[in-house]
Amino acid sequence: MKGLDKLTSIRLAEALTQKDAVPNEVITDALYAQDRHGESFVESLVGSGNITEWDLAKLVVEQFQVPFLMAGNYDVGDEAKTSIPKELLFKHLIVPLDRFGDILTLAMPILAPFEVLMALRKQTGCDVFPYVGLISENKRVLGEMFSDFFEWTKEEEKRREAARTKRGPQGSRGAGGSEAAKGAEADWMNIFDVADAEVRHSLHDE
Repeated sequence: MKGLDKLTSIRLAEALTQKDAVPNEVITDALYAQDRHGESFVESLVGSGNITEWDLAKLVVEQFQVPFLMAGNYDVGDEAKTSIPKELLFKHLIVPLDRFGDILTLAMPILAPFEVLMALRKQTGCDVFPYVGLISENKRVLGEMFSDFFEWTKEEEKRREAARTKRGPQGSRGAGGSEAAKGAEADWMNIFDVADAEVRHSLHDE
């Protein structure tokens, strides 16, 4: 699918800023948590309470011209279910929908970054066609598809909570990273150019 390289957290952050949909400090914190601790950008945004997953999904559909689909409304194909290691599905909350030869369709938890989609492409050898889905819906469907999903989720949340506790009371930025994060908040839009360079580099490697 053309345009996958535009599916990045940075581009979504830019759209959110242009539409004044979420406060800049919330966007900064979510980008910082993603960069430093591997936390999901969209989950952090929704978890902040500043935007609903429905509104965020609508913005992604409009901004990136990717269709919306509720994963629970699709009869998942057996081949698609086994095409991607379930650990990757769990980690990124992706629901595989169907596989047609070397084409794989899937539902993202609102947005899966370009690098994740490219990793899935390399893993499966398929061209990836994503749909915009919902975080809560994808969790529900994965729980129905895999009996150990919710147990994995509990263990993952324990790991994240332990990491948060280790970082201290200042939250995702941490004591050591607070000054750096404050600097990023002042001019975080400068990283758009860096992101573009990284995307071009990834495309060159394909």
